[in-house]
Amino acid sequence: MKVAFVHDWFTMPGGAEKVAAEIIDLIQPHAVFSLFNFMDFGTLNSITQGRGVKTSFLQRIPMASDHYRLLAPLYPKAISKLDLSEFDIIISSSWMAAKGIDKRPDQVHLCYCHTPMRFAWGLESTYLDKYGYNRGLKKIFAKFLIKRLKKWDAKTANGVDYFISNSHFVKERIANAYHRKAFVMYPPVNTEKFEYHEQKADYYFTAARFVDYKNIDLIIEALNHFPDKRLVIAGQGPLDKQLRKMAHPNIEFIGYVSEEKLIYYMQRAKAFINASVEDFGIAGLEAQATGTPVIALGIGGYAETVIENETGIFFHREHPEALADAILRFERTRFNSRVIRKNALRFDHKVFRENFLNFFLDKSILHVEEMA
Repeated sequence: MKVAFVHDWFTMPGGAEKVAAEIIDLIQPHAVFSLFNFMDFGTLNSITQGRGVKTSFLQRIPMASDHYRLLAPLYPKAISKLDLSEFDIIISSSWMAAKGIDKRPDQVHLCYCHTPMRFAWGLESTYLDKYGYNRGLKKIFAKFLIKRLKKWDAKTANGVDYFISNSHFVKERIANAYHRKAFVMYPPVNTEKFEYHEQKADYYFTAARFVDYKNIDLIIEALNHFPDKRLVIAGQGPLDKQLRKMAHPNIEFIGYVSEEKLIYYMQRAKAFINASVEDFGIAGLEAQATGTPVIALGIGGYAETVIENETGIFFHREHPEALADAILRFERTRFNSRVIRKNALRFDHKVFRENFLNFFLDKSILHVEEMA
């Protein structure tokens, strides 16, 4: 049977791309598709294992690499135009539009859902505020487009035969948005690469795309209150200049870093900080794999991966003062780095590979029997 893999897009590596890389390595699909691909060749090659990516017409739009988020109204049309008719099984890796591909009734579609569309299901006001579409005609037009995308997102869920969610948190989102059941399968964490390191240095660390919902600004504001506490930030994105401008001298930006350097900083950090509502949060578990505790917003995926006062500290409001209080509580708490590492091993990529392969084979065999 021929297998196609569909990913929303390839721009910069993140948690979704780590899942994609694991599935591609495990299943060895015959082809990889996405809305567009603006990733450098070396990074893309490591994810797709040398496969080219077949992209939609959005790839050819001038300056799309800089403004691809503004093309959201075109995502439904673009994903529906991808021709997957020659394949028997379709695996989509979706947080935006990949699950909306067209398929025949005799094709099987497995969707690994990172989340239903964020701006359509629960974060509408956040996106409108962040991008300046919160008043006047801009707001009316933006809300109209979001309503259309939300309707399309719900409708195309019917084209998915089996949903896999990356957490119980997302499983509930899928149930609320699509009225569909999902099988929970936690994303893979490479605990071999993220090796245990006992000795910690005197700095806090965070790593993320510099986009609105990651709340890097919240982390900066909290650490601005502690000039004696060092914060190291890894990442890049559209908010880069804004974030650098608001940071005090105790905060260091190191830009996009290789995986080797990311591991180095995680291994030696006194704590890894996350301030966003994550669907799962691979980075927090990678930090725990190195024996580094986590300070995290206790909503979403982190609530399923961090054990409070054993592997980390929670705060429960998206506010700098709440994080500042969590930092003070963290510094009064003693952690055992080996216990932290042990918690991460529950989410090792070998566990993911076994679970995904079993699920894939089970549904594939079922499909063959039904067709016979």
